[in-house]
Parts: sequence; structure tokens; C-alpha cells
Amino acid sequence: MRIGIDARPLARGAAGISRVVNSVVRELERLDDHSQYFLYCNRPFDLPFENPRWQRTVQPLYSIVPGSLWLQTKAFARAARHDDLDVFWGTSFTLPAGLPDATRKVLSIYDLVWRRYPESMSWYNRMLSRVFAERSISRADVIVTISESTKQDLESELQVPAEKIKVMRLGVDANFRPYEPAVAARHIAQKYGSSENYILSVGTIEPRKNLAILIEAIGILKGQGKLAHQLVVAGAKGWGKSRIAESILKWKLTESDVKFLGFIPEKDLPLLYSGAAVFVFPSVYEGFGLPLVEAMACGVAIVASNTSSIPEVVEDAALLVSPYDSEAMAAGILRLLSDTQLRVALIERGLRRARDFTWEATARRVLHTLTGVAP
Repeated sequence: MRIGIDARPLARGAAGISRVVNSVVRELERLDDHSQYFLYCNRPFDLPFENPRWQRTVQPLYSIVPGSLWLQTKAFARAARHDDLDVFWGTSFTLPAGLPDATRKVLSIYDLVWRRYPESMSWYNRMLSRVFAERSISRADVIVTISESTKQDLESELQVPAEKIKVMRLGVDANFRPYEPAVAARHIAQKYGSSENYILSVGTIEPRKNLAILIEAIGILKGQGKLAHQLVVAGAKGWGKSRIAESILKWKLTESDVKFLGFIPEKDLPLLYSGAAVFVFPSVYEGFGLPLVEAMACGVAIVASNTSSIPEVVEDAALLVSPYDSEAMAAGILRLLSDTQLRVALIERGLRRARDFTWEATARRVLHTLTGVAP
């Protein structure tokens, strides 16, 4: 088979969709020793292996063009037609124009934020999703999504037939494992200047991640004199930080109370999780929530939102609260800090649950879909 892949996520760094696609590509190379793969991008990118069956086409002249627009250009279409693809995998919400009718089209949709929570997106990204994602969904032969929750959203919001949707749960790398908490916390404190006693949240800083409510919960506990821990937030800068700043000012919090670490290299993430007293995931909407699996694999107790895919991912391995209720979030954090028996029980359940998620299983599901849809 000749399989084309939208490789744009491989040029974006190591977070979110980029981590997913990089992990699946790595496993596909190991699992499939028959197919030829053609990866397309408008920016240079690296592959974690050398394999002559994996070929790269980079069109840097289009690097200043938004990737969704580049996929619609004649330059991309010529390259894809030249490679005579049997199937094309759109890894990031968008399918290209100009593919032959005979080329089957598989599309990954990770969430429906632009439909479910449009107010949490910038107008530009909301517009791109409306124009390109919805058009691509209608053109796809198969849609691959990452949770039953997102599958249901596709059915209810866009009337996508259930039989057109395949679910591939995400995985977690083997390096996400428990480290001695005190040693891990000391390493993080020395490297990033944070407290050795901290509560952790991980995710790109944007409105849907709901950090303002979490900071409000921290302010409540600090105001009551019930919290000596620092809140440590790890994640790339997104947009919409004004409400976070307002919460910090409202509760008169300082850097000793809340510290933003920015993007953290993957090699430090297992230590960051392992050293945390509690991991809090306050997001209002997730297609999956990969940090939840990483936290479970590292043996930290979790307080998480009771919305979207989150209960599906954690099952009984987290304390679930409303993401809209700062008092409930504060109570959940305090309960895990004070109830050793519950904290230990959640950690044990989380370690068991994390074993259900592997990148090999994810890649096998993708490979089965790609080979099964081909004519």
C-alpha cells in the first residue's frame, strides 16, 4: 500500500496533536514492514527513524501559509498525485483538495471545540475549523477519533453516521512511571525554581482549560489558611490569559502561590507529575485528555472535571468535580491532601487504569483503519 500522511503536526513541537502523531508514526514504522509512507509538510520536520519506505515531501515556499490553506494548493495536489496514493491520513482536522477520487481519505478529529465551546477559541481558529474541518468531515471515507465522547459529539452535532467513525484511544510512553516523590519534587524545584510542595496542572494555557477557576479554588484555600502548597502550571502559552490574571489579582496571589513554568520538555514531565501532591485537571471540554493518562501512569492522585471525555478516560481513578464550581474544586483538592486512604486508593486505581493505554494499540487501530479502507 501507498499511504500519505499530513505531517504538519511533526513540525510543531512535542505537545498535543504533535505528540499523538509522532507516537503513532513511530509505532507504525515498527509494526508495518510492507507499506510505503509519504509524509507531507510545508515546514521542515524530523523523523525519529531512518527507513527508505518512509519518504518526506517538504514545500518550504509555503511555510508562511497556514497549513490548512497549504493543503488546498495545487502544489500539494501535484505532489500527492505524483505519489499515486491508495489512502491519505489527515492527521489534524483537515483533508487536502485535489486528491484523486480513487484515493481513500481517513481523517482524525480530536474534539469538536468549535461546536461545543466556540467561545473558548479565538475567532481565527474557530473560522478555520468551521471552513476546513466540517468540509473535511463530509468528504472523509472514515473518521478516526480519540474517545467515545467525541464520537457521540460527531453524531449529534454534525450527524455523522456511527458506522463512519472509528475510535482510537491514545497511549502513554513507557517513561511515564512513578519516581520517588520527594526526589522528583526536589529535582523540579532546583531546575524550575518552584516549591517542593506543589499541586500540578498541565495543559496549554487557553480558556477551555479553565485555569481561572482552578486559581480561584487555590485562592479560596489560601484565604482559609488550608493550603501550604504552591500551584504549578506547566504548558505552552496559548491565548485568553486575562481572566487568569484577574483571578490572581482578585485573590492577591503571588508567585509563591501560583507559578507558571511554561512548556516543559518531555524528559522532565514524569518527574513533574511524580513530585506533585495532587494533579488537577479542570478543563471544561476535552476530546481525550492525555495529561490524565500521564498523571495516572506516574502515580499521582487526580482531581478532574466531570465533563466530556474525562470520566471515560479515568473511570474510577480520579475524584470528579464540576469545572464550573470553584468551591467544589477547592473541596476536592483539600480532600485528597487530607485523606491519605483515598489518595492511595486513587493512585493504585490510576496505575492499573494507565496500563490500558499504549501507543502500540493506538497505532494498530490506525493501521487497521488505513489498510481496511483502501480499495
